[in-house]
Amino acid sequence: MQPPDTTPPGDSAPPPDESTSPDDSTSSGESTSPDDSTSSGESTSPGGSATPADDQAASNRPADESALARAWNRLSPVRDRVRRRFEVDARSLAAVRIALALVILIDLLHRSRDLALFYTDAGVYPVAAYEATYGQYTGVSLHALSGELWFQQLLFVVAGVFAVAFLLGYRTRLVGFVSLLLLFSLQARNPAVLNGGDRLFRVLLAVALVTPLGERWSIDALRRGSARKAVTSFGTAALLVQPVVVFTANAILKHAGEEWYAGDGLMIALHNEVMTTALGKVVVDFPALLTLLNYGWVVLLSGSALFLLGTVGRVRMAAALVYTSAFVGMLLTMAVGMFPLLLMTAMLPFLPGVFWDELARRVPASWREGIPSDGAALGPLGRPPIERRLLDPDRGDWYGEASDYAVAYAKSLMTVLGFCVLVWILVFSASSVSGHDVPEEIDYEHLDQQKWGLYAPDPSESYSWYPSRAYLANGSTTSAFGDGELTFDRPPDPAAEYPTFRHRKFMSAVNGAGPDGIIAESYADWVCERAAASHEEPVERVVVYRVYQPSPIDGEYEDTGRQIVIERDCSAA
Repeated sequence: MQPPDTTPPGDSAPPPDESTSPDDSTSSGESTSPDDSTSSGESTSPGGSATPADDQAASNRPADESALARAWNRLSPVRDRVRRRFEVDARSLAAVRIALALVILIDLLHRSRDLALFYTDAGVYPVAAYEATYGQYTGVSLHALSGELWFQQLLFVVAGVFAVAFLLGYRTRLVGFVSLLLLFSLQARNPAVLNGGDRLFRVLLAVALVTPLGERWSIDALRRGSARKAVTSFGTAALLVQPVVVFTANAILKHAGEEWYAGDGLMIALHNEVMTTALGKVVVDFPALLTLLNYGWVVLLSGSALFLLGTVGRVRMAAALVYTSAFVGMLLTMAVGMFPLLLMTAMLPFLPGVFWDELARRVPASWREGIPSDGAALGPLGRPPIERRLLDPDRGDWYGEASDYAVAYAKSLMTVLGFCVLVWILVFSASSVSGHDVPEEIDYEHLDQQKWGLYAPDPSESYSWYPSRAYLANGSTTSAFGDGELTFDRPPDPAAEYPTFRHRKFMSAVNGAGPDGIIAESYADWVCERAAASHEEPVERVVVYRVYQPSPIDGEYEDTGRQIVIERDCSAA
């Protein structure tokens, strides 16, 4: 779905640095003669000749303007360099759109495995718990309007439909905005299962929406019949700056610790067996390799501004591919949710046109011939959008002027919005790493989203799991979930104690809530129900434990420790 690389007249205004300079209207910067000033209406002396003061004013004004123009022109190489570094190929923007839509669909499928558990009143986090915890999210979740399973299933389907429309680029900005609202609503419904990747998800989607994601490879582009090859705007600058801010902030926060810059951070992180995949458990047996990868990771984080923003063309492409390979390694060795997928998505804007040109040459001609080239192939969907038909400038003089004004206003609004997003990224990320508060006028909790502390300042040197014991009416005790006698020994695979990373995050929230916290109480009530369903004997009470295991960094396992998280009388549940 790729239209011709042409831009219709009036599709976009000339960029600011290509505007007419102050002296373009004259052939030189020399001052006009008295006769010229008279003909232009300037004041003269009673005798008809210009006064000395007028001569001086007429001489100085053009000279000043010419000096300003010369200074502006001398900065042209600098402006060009800056512009090139914030220019994004339109195909890269299309790839960002497609990747974000796919991550939305993957996230929905992943969460649907525990739809009843985490998002209904029959699970561990009923609407009552939502209303009593995480006050910043109270009243902002559409998913919290009902605790019934069917309602959550309906919203999941709706979100999936909008994600597919976003992927195809149909009314890209509108469906993308709706997808953002549904994503935020879903995340707000149960903040106890969120990690840093979820924050990056909503931030990256919000930032991407201030760029023209539907410019290429989209239904919108086919309906429009034209596309730009590249885009430079405050929006593209924000999209490029966002991952650099993530890396730089994380590098600064890691510098406050002791392990990463000493070469041991990655080794400690991979010894956390509940957050390590099967491949990670293999890699951890090669300490020299881990030390090398640790320092490589620190260099990538610390030098991201230089490697990603300070380069262009093939050098930038190489840098983006190196970062992407690091994120693939993270995906294969660490169970950190959607974080690696989103970081890979954030690298797509750094891929220049030469990358896509080379990729296009490798696509078989038979495949390219099957791709629609204009809106006619889309049937009813190929008609121009209704707003374009309404804003047709050829309907009449006054109507055409109003249409042109509306289009120009919309473009100006997007420019202002892109600038605001860029400032938001820089201000709040600087506040996060420096510890200084933002101005009170913008100190709003929903804006405070630029915190990137994954494995910082140091990775944890222990891990935990949460077994539950049931006390039956006949005096016996057993595992609450009916899988034999409860033990506190380290399991063969600690990661298997959590079906997904969201279970691990939720149990951490249960532990952090304290025995009287509503999250812990809701979870204990759910354990009582599960225990009653798993045993023939009535269940009198349950006890939820936290078992913690120091990581075997030196090759030896220390004894586990345990503590009671919550006790619950099931007869009162």
